[in-house]
Amino acid sequence: MHALPALFALVALGCGGNQPEPAPSPVAQPAPAATAPRAAPAAASGAALEYPAILAKFTNANSEDARQLVFNGMGVSLNASKAKSTWSSFARMLEQSQPQIEELMRVTAMSQCTFAEVTVDKSSSKLPPEVIALLQGVRNGGAVLGADAARTFVAGDTAGAARRAAAIAAMLRHVAASGLPKSSDFANNLLDQLKRIVPPMAAGVNGTKLTDADRAVLLAALGALSATDPCGSSDGDRAAPATLVALKASLGG
Repeated sequence: MHALPALFALVALGCGGNQPEPAPSPVAQPAPAATAPRAAPAAASGAALEYPAILAKFTNANSEDARQLVFNGMGVSLNASKAKSTWSSFARMLEQSQPQIEELMRVTAMSQCTFAEVTVDKSSSKLPPEVIALLQGVRNGGAVLGADAARTFVAGDTAGAARRAAAIAAMLRHVAASGLPKSSDFANNLLDQLKRIVPPMAAGVNGTKLTDADRAVLLAALGALSATDPCGSSDGDRAAPATLVALKASLGG
């Protein structure tokens, strides 16, 4: 009877010897390399934030008439064969729009104008509709500013005319520095506005002339543009730099 505990002990030991060996500890895997965070798209800032609401007030119809501006020996008029309104009615519209025009000039004077980064189809260089609308608004606003510069000039407010022309140059600088595809087309349109109004004002109209202070304002605005590429053209446009030189020369710069 005393041998049974010993037998049970041997059985227990035999069972224990048949158990599998414990598995080896898993080898620690290296942590995945940290990836650099992707930069967030640039946000619109400065003048770019304020342009849309202001420029929406300058319609395509008004800007088309503004492009028909003609300086003559006695003042200014609109090309009767192309404009839908007369100069007198257009001038009244400009007078009534002075709050918006003053607000636009305030925004153009802002030094910072970072346009929002956009995804562009490289094969077609298409821009999102809202960006196209903004650039069209800049074009329209520039045309109206040009017409108002002519209106204030022939009315004898040469300082006001210089401020408005300088504002067009500032808008040109904003657009040219945007780096957006096709933006140089709109910048060239603004340069055309300056080409239309600055030389006649510099030469004088019906006895009205720019003062030295007015010329200094305009030369400073033109001087803020790139001398080699004022419209931000990627194809090396040669006409724009020559136009800029001619504008400065008309002002004695």
